[in-house]
Amino acid sequence: MRALVVTLIAATVLVLGMNLKAAAQLPTRADASAHTTLQSTPPALRERIEGAIQIAERGQLDEAAALLQELAKTWPGRPEPWLNLAALASRRQDAHQARLYLEAALRTSPAHAQAYDQLQQLNADMARKAYAKALAPAAAPAEPAVLPWTSSFADESAGTVEPPVAPASDARQAPAPSPAVTASTRTAPAASGPMTPATTRRTSDPSNPSGTGTSIAWLTAAALTLLMAAAAGTVWAQRQRSRPAGPAIGGDAATRTAATLTSPEARLIDIYRLIGAARLPEALAAAEALTRDTPRFSLAQLVYGDLLLAQTGALIDMGQGANAVDPRAAHDVQALRQEASLRLQALRDLPPAGAWPKQVLQLAPSVRHLVAVDTSRSRLYVLENQPGGPRLIAHHYVSIGSQGVGKREEGDQRTPLGTYYITSKLDGKQLGDFYGAGALPLNYPNDHDRHLGRTGANIWLHGTPSAQFARAPRATNGCIVLANDDLARWLRELAPRSTPVVVADRLEWVHPKALSTDRQTALALVESWRRARVHEDVASLMALYAQHFDNGESGYDAWRAQLESEAQATHGRERQLDDISVLAWHERSDVRVITFTEVLRGSTRAITRRQYWSHESGQWKIFSEGVIE
Repeated sequence: MRALVVTLIAATVLVLGMNLKAAAQLPTRADASAHTTLQSTPPALRERIEGAIQIAERGQLDEAAALLQELAKTWPGRPEPWLNLAALASRRQDAHQARLYLEAALRTSPAHAQAYDQLQQLNADMARKAYAKALAPAAAPAEPAVLPWTSSFADESAGTVEPPVAPASDARQAPAPSPAVTASTRTAPAASGPMTPATTRRTSDPSNPSGTGTSIAWLTAAALTLLMAAAAGTVWAQRQRSRPAGPAIGGDAATRTAATLTSPEARLIDIYRLIGAARLPEALAAAEALTRDTPRFSLAQLVYGDLLLAQTGALIDMGQGANAVDPRAAHDVQALRQEASLRLQALRDLPPAGAWPKQVLQLAPSVRHLVAVDTSRSRLYVLENQPGGPRLIAHHYVSIGSQGVGKREEGDQRTPLGTYYITSKLDGKQLGDFYGAGALPLNYPNDHDRHLGRTGANIWLHGTPSAQFARAPRATNGCIVLANDDLARWLRELAPRSTPVVVADRLEWVHPKALSTDRQTALALVESWRRARVHEDVASLMALYAQHFDNGESGYDAWRAQLESEAQATHGRERQLDDISVLAWHERSDVRVITFTEVLRGSTRAITRRQYWSHESGQWKIFSEGVIE
């Protein structure tokens, strides 16, 4: 499979590599230095810019910004106002706004090598900060690099070729800026090695393809490889919206507000789709918005860093810039790569419509939801019990045990596999920050686990610490961990004691007709148990129980005595079994977990029982049974 992925990436690069340079919508350093530049800065413009710089140096930043914006309108063909607006934004520690102003300068004057160099440096600085946040989401950002003031435009080239037309707009259509917004975003100093801007490592030979094109080609090819099997026909495709050709100065507040209404994962997938479509400026803007709204989403920070570094031409591999931030981070970067792959795989492998896990033979009408966890995909699915059967309504990325699955004993850091029930709800305020929004404990070890000799306890569905958005795919002590935003909804909606949770290494999704035979067999078993109870036939009743029966409190003989006592007390009164749920599991033998309510005729009190049946030596026997309080 790994070889196939590498082959697909290589093939896609060959197809797309020569066509993606234009997707950046900005000229390269080689382009800038090989073309003629504008004439020298007009004296009147230079004088007014110097005045704006003096105002800014006195601390009157708003007044300076207003003057520079007016100059941008008065001299629409000049890059100097935009360059100084970028310098002003950098002094306000707003790297995002500074980058947008530098892009505006290059759209106004594509041959301006100084603007290009500053943009490359700024992209590298911002990428470094994003990688640092990917590795340590709660870490304090480093101090930013400050862009220089520019009062005049020096002649930087000796070429004679006409400058290229800016793809976004020409000089007469340069976008009018909104005021630079003060923000807490900071950038870190540029690192050496892979974080160094490409302008320090490339010649200005226009015949030599730029590293920017190569980086973007790699990034796009990788995204296409991950997404090629998950194109149209998915829920994410329906959410795809048309976007403008490039980011507007200051951004679109309405678009940002709408984006916050979509889950962070959905927004991340949308970014991958934009990358796959070679819509890099839009992908970068979307990544910037996502990391601003969810700053502790490590994978989003990594993708954002890659998109920024791709602008400099220095990107070779996913997350490579994180190694410049911390050479010891290779394991963490690999975990983030795996997380990205698992999130995208889940999109590609959505369950078929109308199917549900084969472990669920029947759900009682009173059961509102079913939870199913596919540990191989790090995915949790929530199904709603509807008249026609369970229907998928949500699915979320989860983290599982650091040592994998198949829990056997206390402290083995593995997530158990089996069929369980949520037992209670625990509020995050009572548990402490480690558990995030709260927890939904499972009944591990259940009676089947005990029968197999498994030990341990406290296996929960719970949230993440406030310093994290999500954990690595394998990073827990055995629990199943969701993002707090995802867990919060289910803390409200999932009912304790009645909500089943299936945890499988790999879920198999089937349509209900495929389960009809097993379902009828299970219902026949519990009906035979009911008839024996009604007829007070203790011998026939006990024939349904295994000799090794053990429910944690009573063995076979003690349980027989209890059933005899109950038979004498009820004198053969009719019993009705309702609200039957049947779960199936196979490990060493076929197991059925049957939960139902038992009501005596003339009584208003219903007893909820849960039985564990095992198919041994060609016969179905009950090896554990108890009343659910």
